Amino acid sequence: MSSNVFGNASKKKKGVIIGLLSFVAIFLLAALVCLILFIINFLIPDRSETEGMNITFAEVDYSYDITEDDKYMVEDRRVWVDDGALSAPIDDEDYSDNQLYLFFDKYFTALQTGDIASLKECYSEELVSTLKLPNKLSQQRVYDIMLYYQSSESKTDKTGIVYEEYVYKFEYKIMKNDGVFRRDLESDAVRPQFVTIRVYFDTIYISGVISNYRK
Repeated sequence: MSSNVFGNASKKKKGVIIGLLSFVAIFLLAALVCLILFIINFLIPDRSETEGMNITFAEVDYSYDITEDDKYMVEDRRVWVDDGALSAPIDDEDYSDNQLYLFFDKYFTALQTGDIASLKECYSEELVSTLKLPNKLSQQRVYDIMLYYQSSESKTDKTGIVYEEYVYKFEYKIMKNDGVFRRDLESDAVRPQFVTIRVYFDTIYISGVISNYRK
């Protein structure tokens, strides 16, 4: 009977040892996986970083008039808006009295004419600082401009004033991009931006911008 007791104890001891060894093995394996993932993350830079680092920009020329660029002038420089039911340029009569679309016209006209003051007026003061908008802007050869309606919602700000918040997806190209305005965008490539816009009864401005890369 005593031999059975010792035998059972021995089996339990072996079971405990095997369990501990299994736990240690699993722990070491998990630690190894974490170490490998850390090394990969450390050695391989984020895609968005490599994209910005590998972009070659055109030479900056603040005095150049882009209307003298024949190649650019034949491109479609109008602002198109797709609201889900209708897709048309904002100079179309269907959009002629739309306050938001007039804002879009102001925004892209500012880019094309190099009007940095008007461009900054299109952003909140906080976003001007966050995006590090330049103090001087060269004329941007923006074309193939498409704005896609995403959503809208009525909200109330901290002061109790109700405003409408819109989200649009901006898609456009910049020919001979010099990097003064967009340093995350290759020439003639597309990097959509999801733009949040606040519309008050007398004020419209962009309050948020998120970029998403796609050539």
